[in-house]
Amino acid sequence: MIHLEKTKHTSITGSSNKLYVRLFNEQANLYEWFARQYGLQSKSLQMLLWMANYPIATGRYVTQSLLAEKTYSTKQVVNATIKNWHKKGWIEFITTEHDKRYKHIRLTPQGLQFAQPIIDSLNTIELQTIASLSTQEQDQLTTLTQTYNAALKQKIRDNYDSLR
Repeated sequence: MIHLEKTKHTSITGSSNKLYVRLFNEQANLYEWFARQYGLQSKSLQMLLWMANYPIATGRYVTQSLLAEKTYSTKQVVNATIKNWHKKGWIEFITTEHDKRYKHIRLTPQGLQFAQPIIDSLNTIELQTIASLSTQEQDQLTTLTQTYNAALKQKIRDNYDSLR
């Protein structure tokens, strides 16, 4: 059972920034908990979602590089995950005629059978959750989260560049 901490809302100050970060961390932890219910870690759940959804959205399969980029994982973490899933028969590697350097990754029927209940459950949970907000609140949440994430990404990159 998950126990959620009740939080008091404050205005945007140093203390409310800590509150926001704590709330965001709680959200990440909820996804981690969800993933563990299916024997996954949050990174492998993210990879599974990319493997299932990217081909639908783009008509192309993912590569190890794309998974590393989109999940902010190291190539070693991605490689270990896909090796494990390949042994289980959940994924297969495909080379394309125009570029044999990159192995594309596709879920097998067995992999889709494993993934689909997870994806369906998560989609239902997320749709029900977002539906608890008004359309205006949904738009605000999306806009503010995009703005915050873009600024955070830039600040983290700036900090990383200053360390080099």
